Amino acid sequence: MKATYYASWIMAFVFIAGETLRRGLSYLSVNATTMVEDYLCGALLLSAAVFWYLRRPLAPKLMAVAWAYATGGMFVPFFAHLEAFLRDTTFRPDHPHEDVSSIVLKGVIWAICLVFLMISLRSDDSEFQAAQSRAA
Repeated sequence: MKATYYASWIMAFVFIAGETLRRGLSYLSVNATTMVEDYLCGALLLSAAVFWYLRRPLAPKLMAVAWAYATGGMFVPFFAHLEAFLRDTTFRPDHPHEDVSSIVLKGVIWAICLVFLMISLRSDDSEFQAAQSRAA
């Protein structure tokens, strides 16, 4: 779970800063939904990491929730863009189907989220409880 904890900090930054740097705040007037979704995802991952750092009892559950939200949040952007590429049709003008690098990046982010979701779901709370007892 230690890797999941560190990945939460990194991916929170990726979702929040990445979305802002990639689109700019002015994109909120174009498609606020996608930006708010990424900001909320980053906030959940950041909250999970902070809860873990503070050794809050809710931390393992929040970690799983945050990774589940991130995985689900990346599902449609990745697979819809991949489908558009496979059909050779652009579904959205701001997501041209020829932009293979975006498809790969979305796929990598989705896969990372899925891996850490599985890790957070498979872990028992023993590592977290051990860390709590060492801190006490």
